[in-house]
Amino acid sequence: MDTNDAAGRFLDALQDPASDGEGGPEMAPSRLARAFAQAVGVDGAALSIHEGAGLRTPIGASDRTTSHAEQLQFTAGDGPCLRAHDTGRAIVFDLEDIARNWPELHSALLGETPYRAVFSLPLAPPLGPTVIVDLYARELDTLSSVPRDDVEAALLVLTEELVRSSASEPVDEGARWWDSPDARRRSRVWQATGVATVALGLDVVDTLTVLRAHAFATGRVVDDVADDIVEGRLDPASLRDPDPRSSSGPDTDPGAESSG
Repeated sequence: MDTNDAAGRFLDALQDPASDGEGGPEMAPSRLARAFAQAVGVDGAALSIHEGAGLRTPIGASDRTTSHAEQLQFTAGDGPCLRAHDTGRAIVFDLEDIARNWPELHSALLGETPYRAVFSLPLAPPLGPTVIVDLYARELDTLSSVPRDDVEAALLVLTEELVRSSASEPVDEGARWWDSPDARRRSRVWQATGVATVALGLDVVDTLTVLRAHAFATGRVVDDVADDIVEGRLDPASLRDPDPRSSSGPDTDPGAESSG
C-alpha cells in the first residue's frame, strides 16, 4: 500500500487495531475520523449528519476533545460545520473568523479546547452535504500547510468507506454506524426538546434556542442540559426564569465538563 499519498495513509491508518470498545459497527465513524486526521496531518476530525433547521447529530470523532468541540458548535447553534452544510463547500475558519462570526463559539473554543482553526467540508456524494467532516488544528498553519489534493483524496476514500460500512450491515441486526455513542447522546437532546416544547409552549426551533441559551449561561453544553431534563434533574418550565442560576441542575465545574 502506498502511504506516500493521503488515500494510502488513510487506508493504512484504518488497519490499526481498534481500541477497547471500538470494535463494533457503531464505532466505525470514530475510526474513520481518526484515520482521516492521521492521513492529512491535523489534530482532530469529527463527522456529523445535518438534517436542516440547525439540527445536527454527531456520529464520530477522533478523540474526546474533538467530540467536545462538536458539542460546542452545536450549543452555539451555528459555526463552520453548519456553514459548510448550508453552502455545500469546504471552508476554513481561524479564531479571528470565528470571533467575528460567532463570538460565543470563539470564547468556548478558546477556553475549553486547544483548537485555533477549523476546516469544515462536505463528504463526497452521495453522503455530502448531509454528512460533514470538521478538521481541527491547534494552529492555523497546520491547516494552511495541508495540500488540498490530499484532503480531497482522503475525503473520497472516507466517503467510500462510510458507504461500504452502511451497505455491509444487516438492516435487522444490532447497532449501525449512525447508532454511535455520540449520536445516542444527541438523541437525548431531541427527547429533552420534546419535553421542553410542551412545558414552554414553544415550537421545536424556539425551544432548542432556549436550551442553548441556558447552556451558554451556565457554562455547559446542550447535551448536558438535555441529560438533566431527561433524568428529571431540571424542570424545563423553570427555563422561563431569566436567572439561570436558579435552574442550572446539579452543581458543576464548567471547566471539568466531560467531552461525552
